[in-house]
Amino acid sequence: MRMHRVLEALGRKNLLLMGVQGFYWCAYCTYFGFLVLYMQNRGYSNVQCALAQVLIAVATLIAQPLIGYLTDTFITCKKFLLITTALAIPVAFLFQASMVSPVLCYGAVVLQAILFYPLPSLIDSWTMALRERDPQVQYPLTRSAGSVLYALTALAFGNVIAALGDGIVAPSFLLFSILMFLCVWFLEETPCRNKQPQNEDLEAARRISGVEAAKILLKNKTYVFFILSCLLYHIANKSTGCFISNYVVNIGGDSGGLGALMFFSAIMEFPSMMVMGRIVRRYPLGGLHLFALSGVVLKNFFFLIASSMPLLVVGRLAEGMSYGAYVYIFVEFICRNTPKQLNVTALSLGTAMTSALGGIIGNYAAGLILDLWGLAPLSLSATAVSIAAMLVFLPVSVVKRQKKIYSVK
Repeated sequence: MRMHRVLEALGRKNLLLMGVQGFYWCAYCTYFGFLVLYMQNRGYSNVQCALAQVLIAVATLIAQPLIGYLTDTFITCKKFLLITTALAIPVAFLFQASMVSPVLCYGAVVLQAILFYPLPSLIDSWTMALRERDPQVQYPLTRSAGSVLYALTALAFGNVIAALGDGIVAPSFLLFSILMFLCVWFLEETPCRNKQPQNEDLEAARRISGVEAAKILLKNKTYVFFILSCLLYHIANKSTGCFISNYVVNIGGDSGGLGALMFFSAIMEFPSMMVMGRIVRRYPLGGLHLFALSGVVLKNFFFLIASSMPLLVVGRLAEGMSYGAYVYIFVEFICRNTPKQLNVTALSLGTAMTSALGGIIGNYAAGLILDLWGLAPLSLSATAVSIAAMLVFLPVSVVKRQKKIYSVK
């Protein structure tokens, strides 16, 4: 009876969106979360593993803005999610079969990155569009479901791999993808923002071309400096995160320890997001973004001095606190400071220029630094870059929260 009341209070849309977020991040965890470990177990070197991460980032960098513009203008987020989720399932099995050949392995990884990596920004934008129609939709709650289920999957999957081997990857991805597909199917569709008039009185009701959209966003200095700081954040975070398995091995851990570290980081995102959802209207987003950036400074510092699992755990907790705040602020900041017609485009371009490009730079540099000098120089470099991310954004952070609703004229 009590559970029924809880479910009723959450509402159908929130529950389905929690399912979309949760099962997406479960599928992501089983495939991408342990990717470096899979490859290392098959004899791939640190540089080869880093190259896979770079190829993922390059594919995302190219695909993300295009997909964002497509879903802003031509195809709804719901339809695109259904199509790409269905296509990603056979690619997971292709990857499993292609590990014997680096070329085939890289090809499967790139194809999966194109299909699956851009989806979080689409889910986030779709959630925001649903929230405009129904104020009961709660983004922090739905996104937190992704963090919690990712954490639980990481904790369990590390031990599952240790017991059953990595042959379990593709079947697990299949299960979570089907569950995600069903949740997407039962949610309502929202129109493309760059296709439907936002307001009858707006001249901006016209369709904006891709080139024009890029010019509008790149002329927005607040948006540009925000994206630059986020790029440095991802370089600092992904350079050490890509090779977290090396940190675990360095202190004598195994895949179970790796799963535990992934759990601690992801589970910390839940309270961080929920708190952000409550205070984001009270405090300037700039100051909150600086707070989020400070978490990755702490993470990399603890990784630098880590000589035991507890220090790595503290570092991952700091990362989880940081990333939980960062994800919410990233979506909120961009939606507030860019035209509504271009929200998905702005989020997708922003994700490409931060997460994807940051992955290209951070992952490949990390592989080189690790092979040439080791873990300590890698941690020190990442700490310096994370401090630079805060310094870059400092001028923007003093600007008070903008209340203007942007439109294109």
